Amino acid sequence: MTLFPPLITIFFVILVGVFCYKKEIFNKTQIDGFELLLFKIIMPSYLFAASYKNDLSTLLNTEYIAAYLLTFGILALIVTVLFIKNLSTIAVCMRILAASYVNAAIYTLPVITILLKDPTAAIIGNIIQVIIIQPIFIILLNTIKHKEKSLLKKIVSVITTPLIIMPIIGILLNYLKVALPIPVVDAISQIGSGASGLALFAFGLTLGATKITAQCLKFDLLSVVLIKSLIHPLVAIFIAYLMKLESYWFNSLVIAASAPTAFVVYLISKQFSTEEELVKKVVALSSVAATVSLILITMIIG
Repeated sequence: MTLFPPLITIFFVILVGVFCYKKEIFNKTQIDGFELLLFKIIMPSYLFAASYKNDLSTLLNTEYIAAYLLTFGILALIVTVLFIKNLSTIAVCMRILAASYVNAAIYTLPVITILLKDPTAAIIGNIIQVIIIQPIFIILLNTIKHKEKSLLKKIVSVITTPLIIMPIIGILLNYLKVALPIPVVDAISQIGSGASGLALFAFGLTLGATKITAQCLKFDLLSVVLIKSLIHPLVAIFIAYLMKLESYWFNSLVIAASAPTAFVVYLISKQFSTEEELVKKVVALSSVAATVSLILITMIIG
């Protein structure tokens, strides 16, 4: 199987992260600092370099973007139909994110890069999530939770986060054909060059911290995890087949849909004091499920 060696590489890096957590090589403060470094410096640098240096016609693959957003939209509709009668709007919004917002930075990017040898789809997925989906939901949650704040302040507070603003700047400079000094571009590229490996290592740390007990396996939690880990990939397969995506884009969409819930969703739930425990457990359970999905996907596309 041609994909077997890359799969071993992926799991080895993840296991190093798990080992480091279990052996308490890093304390909680150090792990938090590592995650901040990844999310606020390394990943934004990678996304900036990718959006600035890549051909915009490749990054703006409208067919893949449409398939990605349509898959997300169908998942959002399923979650809304299931929960809207019994829960508040803000609780439904958090469940939509928990079931549909994938770990593009820490999981999809390295997995697609290593397995398919081309990070383009992963970069597009990251950009879709950080400059379209995440801002829309944070503004929506802000509107529900903090009605007194102006819409402009809500938009500015979202857009100015590094993970969102850096790829936007990269795309704008690329589109306007603004040539930055080569040392500046090279420096940013170097900072972001280790993104894939560090992201997998961080995923291992998250997996190592996962603790599943029988008491936490309640219907409310399991239903969201089932949607994320099973329904999401099946919807992606259906959409990819319906839109007749080429092999690379087909496989990329399925890998993205099979990714675990992004840790940033938990941070958002904490920010708005909504469904924090549920989201934290969804992140943990979907991370475990994703390791099984990865093996199955590799067997299928290998």
